[in-house]
Amino acid sequence: MKATYAKKRSESDTATKCDEIALLWRQKGNDKFRSNNIEASYSYYSKSVTYANQTGPMYPLALANRSAALLRLKRNEDCLSDIKLAISNGYPSELRHKLLLRRADCLIELCRTVAAREALIEAKQHAATLKLSMSHKGEFDRHLCDLEKKLEVVKDVDRSEEDEIPDFYMGENEEFVSASNALQLKRSKAAGRHVVTKKATKRGDVIFSEEPYACVTLPNEGGRLVCETCCRTDINTVPCSVCSRSCYCSETCREHGLHTFHRWECPGAQFDLFPTIGIAHLALRVLLVSVSAGFPQLPLGARTPTSASDLFNGYANVDNVQIYTRDTPPFYRMFNLVTNFDKMNSTDYIQYALTATMLTLYLENFTTFFDDLPDKIPYTLNKSQLRLFSASLLLRSLGQLVCNGHAALSLATIEEDDAKAGRTISEREVRRATAIYPSAAMMNHSCDPNIVNTFYNSRLIVRCSREMPVATEVFNCYGPHRSRETTAQRRAQLRAQYMFNCMCTACLDTDRKDFVSLFTAYACQTCKGPVLWCGKRALCQQCHAELQIDRALSAIEKAEDLMDQAERAATVEERFEKAHAAYKMKQQVWHRHHTSLRAAADRLARIYADSGEFSRSVELIKQNIQSLEYQFGSFSVEVAHELRKLSDVMLERLINLPQSPEYREWCLEAHKIIKKSIQLMDLNYGSWEPLVKRLKEQESIVASLLAHSRTPEHSDTIHNNLHYNLKI
Repeated sequence: MKATYAKKRSESDTATKCDEIALLWRQKGNDKFRSNNIEASYSYYSKSVTYANQTGPMYPLALANRSAALLRLKRNEDCLSDIKLAISNGYPSELRHKLLLRRADCLIELCRTVAAREALIEAKQHAATLKLSMSHKGEFDRHLCDLEKKLEVVKDVDRSEEDEIPDFYMGENEEFVSASNALQLKRSKAAGRHVVTKKATKRGDVIFSEEPYACVTLPNEGGRLVCETCCRTDINTVPCSVCSRSCYCSETCREHGLHTFHRWECPGAQFDLFPTIGIAHLALRVLLVSVSAGFPQLPLGARTPTSASDLFNGYANVDNVQIYTRDTPPFYRMFNLVTNFDKMNSTDYIQYALTATMLTLYLENFTTFFDDLPDKIPYTLNKSQLRLFSASLLLRSLGQLVCNGHAALSLATIEEDDAKAGRTISEREVRRATAIYPSAAMMNHSCDPNIVNTFYNSRLIVRCSREMPVATEVFNCYGPHRSRETTAQRRAQLRAQYMFNCMCTACLDTDRKDFVSLFTAYACQTCKGPVLWCGKRALCQQCHAELQIDRALSAIEKAEDLMDQAERAATVEERFEKAHAAYKMKQQVWHRHHTSLRAAADRLARIYADSGEFSRSVELIKQNIQSLEYQFGSFSVEVAHELRKLSDVMLERLINLPQSPEYREWCLEAHKIIKKSIQLMDLNYGSWEPLVKRLKEQESIVASLLAHSRTPEHSDTIHNNLHYNLKI
């Protein structure tokens, strides 16, 4: 792999640094910038920054070019960071006056007037030390004059925004680190270690807030970059100084990542090792993080270890509940997570052992890991035992992560071009990292969980999804959920990965064991009840009539053909007529909660909204919300997204039909829906998500529309603001 990947792979890509490639991307960026394609120029300049040798002249030039694109994109804080980096990395003195003016421009945009004046003075003083030509001096003076005029009309305002991280409900628990004082960690023979409430909680209460012991970032949909250290998304990249495969959100995160793990991972990143080993990358990261922090002493009274086995047994010989107190080193909590090795088949176990061995050989042959390790263990072990200890810890971590690992999720803005639906911009959940949270891992599984997981960068914040009385067990969902799979499917998945037979309340509820079958059921032609397969026959669950499945499939085929005709219709009227007829035909065939019927309603709602029939669109989306509430619950993430969609259409209606006699009622309804959408999005994702912030801006604007709905003289300004803020 090293021979194949750790070299220049093409004229535009290399695993290390190459100023030729950096120049290529910078020139591409210049072309896009000149043609006013700023987004593309930013992307190309970022590639130039990534590939440039950081001790050479190309790196500061690439940073300066990227700062110009960032200024145009109104990403002023990132622009300031790039300017600072460019100057500190030797940006040419004869060009620096332009960069200093750009910094002043950023500061003016941020309304930091004092700092902006200082930046203008510095730019003027630096320009005075240069022998500028008459044309260059004239250009500089004009730009300086423009900025001084711009500064005169700006008031000093602090526009920096700090995300507010919610506090623990009832404060942090000293006996259960990273957990709320409302919780207690208990142990029993039947449930093992588990979490219960010792105080009553309500929906939205924060009961865990935990940074991961270790995490690794994942390739993101749409090429969104994630900081290797803190998992922040959509970053302005600061690359590793050696390889071109690792990126960070700041120099601070880069230095922390280098010290904690990347000094030993950089060679593997260069020859593309980590994408091939899956969860084993996180197991390696656990080992590296542990070594970086240093292994703790064994508990008092333990005998001094002379072998890897002695040290392993010493770390395991603890009270696995008491190790969750605040004064216990974090390594003990990580080391004592369960592995399920005793239930694993030998083939998987051998595969994990071989992977651990291979990674140990990687550390030995390609890094300084084993030179650094002896100083990080508080006991003397020979070289052979150090290798054995490292390989054993890798193997143990692999077993732990398979049943304790956690995907870190976030909302991403995805642009799609669909032949039928057109260009769509939507928010979607994406996995940005895999991580291990030892405290949150103490929650047992239920297919009907009572918590919601949210993520702020790498931090896991767990909230209650419903009220919980005292002595209620707190349940997470390990994946299979009662709203998405049947009992048999859920149990099979849990046995395959977690090796237990689920006995949660949802799995024991025989009345609802086929609940999810409703969402793929046909409609009975006699009573409209759900029709499910019973052996080889499709029977109504209410009147037991048999469905003629061939007729149903034929009707769906005709409906799809009608919808295709609607998409190609020459007039709006014909499009409405055929799309509506297709939907009505599907209503006759599918049960009212069928997921495909919801998709058909959504498609028709889109056609109505695109054509200005907003009220019709609103009614269809409301219908879908009722169905989603039935399947997932009123506070689910699925309902949150549908409410968000409903609020968008309602806002469009307000913008396009301001003279309607129903305008005030529409304002009232839109305001109510947006507030509900904010509540659910905050619960499921957190107030720090950009989408939640945009919804709050829209709520404020609709509140203004509502307040001024009887004073038309203010309406134009408010409508302009609404157009500016609306993302649909």
